[in-house]
Amino acid sequence: MTVRKKNARSRAGLALAGALLLAVIGAGPAQAHDALQSTSPDRDATVTAAPDTVTLTLSEPPTDSESLNLSVITVTDSTGKTLSDGNVTVTGPTISTRVAPGSNGPYTVLWRTVSSDGHPIEGNYSCTVQDPAAVTPAAPPASTTESVPPSAAPSPTQSAAANTVPKAPRPDDSNGPLVVGIGAVIIAILGGILYLARRRREQTGNG
Repeated sequence: MTVRKKNARSRAGLALAGALLLAVIGAGPAQAHDALQSTSPDRDATVTAAPDTVTLTLSEPPTDSESLNLSVITVTDSTGKTLSDGNVTVTGPTISTRVAPGSNGPYTVLWRTVSSDGHPIEGNYSCTVQDPAAVTPAAPPASTTESVPPSAAPSPTQSAAANTVPKAPRPDDSNGPLVVGIGAVIIAILGGILYLARRRREQTGNG
C-alpha cells in the first residue's frame, strides 16, 4: 500500500513539473517585445525620388492612443531639416508619417512606439535619396582673395603723412644773443688796440 502511494505521488509530481515546463515555454514568445519587420523606403536603400511617406511595419500591432501620441516618427534630410509633419498613422502593425521633399543625400528616420505588451520600443535607420530633379547641397566656394590684416592696412592719417615732404628742422638760435655780445666785445678790443697803436705812431713822429 505504501509503495502504491509513493508511485502515485511520483507520477503526480512529474505531471505537475511537465505542466509548469509547458507553461513557461508557451509564455516565452508572448513576453517578447514586438520587433520591426520592414520599412519603406528600405533600410540603407538608395532611391531616385524623395519619398512622400515613411512606413514601418512591426511584428504585432502597437498600443495605439492618439490622445497620448504613443507613436513618433521623425525624418530629417542631409541638412538636418525635419521633413516629417509630426502626425503618425497606425494601421494594424504599420505606423507611417507624411514626409515633405528634402535635399539629396542621406535621410535619417527615428521612430518610437509602444509594444503590444505595453513596453516602449524604438530605433533608427537611414536611406539615401538621389533625385536628379532635387537640389544637392553645394559646398561653400573657396575664397581666392587674400584679405589684408587690419594691422597691415595703412590708416588715412598714415597715408597722408607718407605723401607729405618732411620740413627741414629750424636752426637752433637760442645762443644768438650770447654770440652777438661776444662779437661786440671782440670788436671793441680790436678798436682799442688800433687806437693805441695809432697814438704811439703819432707820438713817435712828433718826437
